[in-house]
Amino acid sequence: MKIPLTVETYKGVDGSSLSSTRCSQIVRVYEMLDDFGDGLITYVGIQELAESQKIFGSTAAKSAIRTFFPLLKKLDFVNYDGEFPANKCFTELGTQFVLVCRALENVSDDMKKKNEVVAKLTHIKHSIQKQGLINMYNNPAYKSHNMWLALKLLQRFRVIHWNEFLFLLHCKEVGKSTEEALDEISRLKDQIEEYEFINEKEEPLPNTCYSYIRSFLIEAGLIESLNSSISTVTEEADEFFHAIKL
Repeated sequence: MKIPLTVETYKGVDGSSLSSTRCSQIVRVYEMLDDFGDGLITYVGIQELAESQKIFGSTAAKSAIRTFFPLLKKLDFVNYDGEFPANKCFTELGTQFVLVCRALENVSDDMKKKNEVVAKLTHIKHSIQKQGLINMYNNPAYKSHNMWLALKLLQRFRVIHWNEFLFLLHCKEVGKSTEEALDEISRLKDQIEEYEFINEKEEPLPNTCYSYIRSFLIEAGLIESLNSSISTVTEEADEFFHAIKL
């Protein structure tokens, strides 16, 4: 079965997660702004400074910052409204995130108890990302983000095929409530895996409709991938679900 989705529905995601590469870039921006000190700067100024200093090597700094800074703002890791002191762009929570990312970068192969150190730092990183997600959930500006639909789906079923997320978007698009959509997914769970989701041109939708959400939730320690299409919640998820009360 082919199911159409409009751009407005399936593009409700951020174009970035917090992968190790992205975290490294975030650390570089933090260090650049810290070096700049309390001099005033703007969001555009951050992009221009990063570009002039080529802090990401051959990667276009302006484009990279435009990609991940909006997500950092949603999480309350940065605040870049108007003109502000450069070293105040990252919030306290954002600074904590940078410090743990930098610590993970600095773990060396010859470090004693390397695996134990990495596990502890990763747990801290998960906790900070989850707090950022709670901040995002509590901000009325982001109440319609597709992240919450994905989390509701995971909370209800624990193990999901990501076609079910796309089907949930379809149900919302045709006017069904979230609960009605989840009930329909429950009835059709054995079939949805075979559905094909298409855009207005009847082209198959790319997995970027959900891949950044999935990656973020993995990076926050909330889900694990069973294969390329199926994810399951982790033991950390229940406490988080209680905290945000979806």
